[in-house]
Amino acid sequence: MVDDQESVRKMGETLLKRLGFSILSAAGGAEALDLFRQHQGKVCCAITDLTMPGLDGWETLAALRTIQPGLPVILASGYEEALAMGRDAPEQPNAFLHKPYSKAELKNALSRALEEEK
Repeated sequence: MVDDQESVRKMGETLLKRLGFSILSAAGGAEALDLFRQHQGKVCCAITDLTMPGLDGWETLAALRTIQPGLPVILASGYEEALAMGRDAPEQPNAFLHKPYSKAELKNALSRALEEEK
């Protein structure tokens, strides 16, 4: 779970725990990459905010996939999906979450992202 806003990160952590996931969380892309390198074999999916200082969500996604190609990644943003996903990037997320999101929306995005991995 990568988000520079602590309240959003905590809400995501709570929802993920309720869905039965163990969570690693980071306040930014660089911190997320460090955590990922330390726990690479244990991470099944990454959820990252789109707009963050330092590495943004797209850059974080690309860097994570450089380390582990095919890693399921979900981009989250308060922007509308069409605007947020309009970027022509070589690496695309497996799913998009519009913030604020519900437990059901998070579960749906995770299902899509993890299903694509198979």
